[in-house]
Order: sequence, then C-alpha cells, then structure tokens
Amino acid sequence: MDVMYKAQSIDTSVEADRFVFQLLRQKSNSDRLAMSAALSRGARELSLMGLKRTFSELSPSDFAKKVAFVWLGHQWPPGFAFRGKPMNWIQDSLQLARQLHPIFEQIGIAYYITGGVAATAYGDPRTTRALDVVLNVSKSDMATLVSALETAGFYVPGVEDIISGRMRTLQIIHQETVMQADLILSGEESWDTVKFERRRLEGELYFISPEDIVLSKLLWRRRSRSETQWRDILGVLKVQHESLDFEYLREWADRLAMSDDLAQAFQESGVG
Repeated sequence: MDVMYKAQSIDTSVEADRFVFQLLRQKSNSDRLAMSAALSRGARELSLMGLKRTFSELSPSDFAKKVAFVWLGHQWPPGFAFRGKPMNWIQDSLQLARQLHPIFEQIGIAYYITGGVAATAYGDPRTTRALDVVLNVSKSDMATLVSALETAGFYVPGVEDIISGRMRTLQIIHQETVMQADLILSGEESWDTVKFERRRLEGELYFISPEDIVLSKLLWRRRSRSETQWRDILGVLKVQHESLDFEYLREWADRLAMSDDLAQAFQESGVG
C-alpha cells in the first residue's frame, strides 16, 4: 500500500478512505452535488433546532434576526434587512446558484462556479457556507447587474468599491434565505481567460473545470495553509484522476510555481 496516501480525516483508515472514494467515483457530478446540498441543508436544520431551544423566549422577528446574525457572523453588513421566514431558511448553495443563473444569462454575463461547491461536484461532498462565482463582467454592466440582484431580493453592499477597483469581490446576501454568494470579478491574466474557455456545463449551471479547481485551491492554500483546501484538492484528484488532463495540470502548476505542491497532492491522493 502507498505510504504517501492520505485519508481525508485522521480518524479514517487508508483502506476505508480508498473504499469510500471507490464508491464516490461511481457517482455522477450531479449526484455528488446533491449529496453536498443535502449535507448543507441538514447542517442548517440542526443549527436552527439548536437556536430555537436556546432562544425560545425571543419573538419571531427577533429570532429571525438572531438566526441571521449567527449564520452571517462577522459578515453581517451594516444596513442588512432580514426578510425571511422559517420555511425559507433551509436552503443550500446549489439552490442559490439556480437563482443567480437566469440573472447572469439575461444580462449576458459569463460565469462559473468555483470554490467549495465546485470541489464537492468533482470530489468529496461536504457542507459549504457560501457560493463562490467568478464573473466576466464589464463595469458598464455593473449597474444593470446590481439592479437585477436587488430586484431578486439580494442585499448588495460595496458596489462603489467594485466600480472603483478597490475590491474585486461583491459579497451578496439573499434576504429571505440568508444565503451568501461571493461574486468575484475575473482577472485579465492568460490563465483567467483559459479558465473561462475550459468551464463546464453541469445541468444548467457553469462550473470551473476539475483541473482548474485543483490549481485554484493550490493557490488559495498557499495563502491560507487551510486544511479544508487541501482535503478538497485530494478529494478531486481521488475521484477524477482517470479523466484529468495531467499535462495541463503540470504545465500550469509550473507556470504558477506550484509544481512541488502538485506533486505532493498527487502522492497523497494516490495518483502520482
């Protein structure tokens, strides 16, 4: 057995981990997305049950504010008005993506889903707190986009920072479901263009390619040293290794000065 292989969790044996991923490889990307969505909805439902027990004395309106405050945490923005009802709170990022897709399509904005949601589609299903979407949008379309988002019930702060170029991520919150999405403006480097060219349609939604989510998470992990990023990388490699473009992975890992990190990921996922 490969001594470099790393299980997704310290309390899981290598043998058990290999068996789990053998099963996950038999699932489609849509199946794994559905598994992740169910986990996220379950986590929200459990959280809601605990909050009801803890804050049973609050009025419905005050309890709704408490739920939004707990779920948003430090990301609670000034001026955010929560309009939700309990029946709308058990949502997931995939449902949020389906709300955003027709908005982007109507305006003609190319996009792809990245981050944890994309990693679960291609790899190991898990809960996700927010939806990450990369947009290829011009400044001239920003006002139209913001208007459409607000009409659809989203709170959209920080627009001036985006237009001025001070920020590249628009953090939006759906006011009925307290679901968050980070809308990330695409860069203008060659790899940014390539990622859009290689995006994939899964159902009706566009996703970053599995190779590019591996490379993206290698970059994010370099900055954060996050174990979650590393588990996502290994999960995608373990599930997708039979169909990955390894030449592309190695080429761009070299260009991005991440060849050693990619080689380590290959070893720990058992594909190198």
